Amino acid sequence: MIELLHQASFLVMALAAVLVLIRASRGPSSFDRALATDALALIIVGLLLLQAYRPVGRLYTDAALGLALFSFVGTSLLAHFLGKGEFPRD
Repeated sequence: MIELLHQASFLVMALAAVLVLIRASRGPSSFDRALATDALALIIVGLLLLQAYRPVGRLYTDAALGLALFSFVGTSLLAHFLGKGEFPRD
């Protein structure tokens, strides 16, 4: 039963990834593409955590944490750059 739920959630996440990739390719603005890229990174984090649930997947948790951290920092910098048009010169 748990294996069936694991496979179903993996399929739902894969479908979400496909939909986000379509959004990233058709996004009318750069903000839409940036948000789609961030959403795709979060979907990949979710897939890594699904793999970490298995007994042989302990290292996937560290990879998911690292990817989530880099994704947050990258999206924050990209949003700042797209909003202001330049990086701060403090």
